[in-house]
Amino acid sequence: MEIPISDRDYIAEIGYVADDDAYGGKPHWFFIARSAIVRVFNPVHTDPSGENVALASQTPIGLIETQEQSSEEESSVALTPRTPKWAYVSWYISKTQKEALQQQGGSQLLVRLYDVTGIDLSYQNPQLVQQYESEEVVQGRFVAIPVSDRDYMVEIGYIADSDRWLLIARSPNVRVFSRSHEDFWFVTDAELIIHGATQPNTSVNIGGHTIKIKPDGTFHLRLPFSDGLMDYLITVGADGESTRTIHKKFSQETSES
Repeated sequence: MEIPISDRDYIAEIGYVADDDAYGGKPHWFFIARSAIVRVFNPVHTDPSGENVALASQTPIGLIETQEQSSEEESSVALTPRTPKWAYVSWYISKTQKEALQQQGGSQLLVRLYDVTGIDLSYQNPQLVQQYESEEVVQGRFVAIPVSDRDYMVEIGYIADSDRWLLIARSPNVRVFSRSHEDFWFVTDAELIIHGATQPNTSVNIGGHTIKIKPDGTFHLRLPFSDGLMDYLITVGADGESTRTIHKKFSQETSES
């Protein structure tokens, strides 16, 4: 859908239009559902010096859970409310930008959730409320919403030395609404947690991505558990020893009645 003016807040509704005799034969709107409020920003231009990198999408990506990347060089992140208590964050990181930030010392990938209610991001700093460590192998995760009926925004980036924040992308602002007590509603989502242990200083690779090992040799990976088959080859290798592999397959099927 075409956005007439950027840097404004929008919602979308879906429903039916009908000529109803009860309304004098005039077109009447039969409402079905309403989206969260989404801020459609102007594109943020990158600093030519390369010191500050911020990419924003002109697409109201808060309205959808997945999006097709128009270019390999474009990174993005979206925040989609699921209930008043949690939301889903999905992201895409271009290979070029990832390599550039890792060369600047970026090590741990983080997702940061901010409360931006009543905040003008052009000159005010958002309030950080949660942050989550993430792995390169995933492109999404669930996050907890502390208080509903407020505006939130997420960033994805790397932490470097001295807690320096290397921003990859920032989402539009999204309003997380509470639900009416009179309405009966039910939402269920699932997460898959892969966890294990090995000797410290051992490399663990899941699906072609290196996983961070804790000092005690343990590791874990949280993944949104979608319907269908999830197929992961886990490779473990230690200095001077041959690698070992474990092939894990997970499947889930959801039915409603």
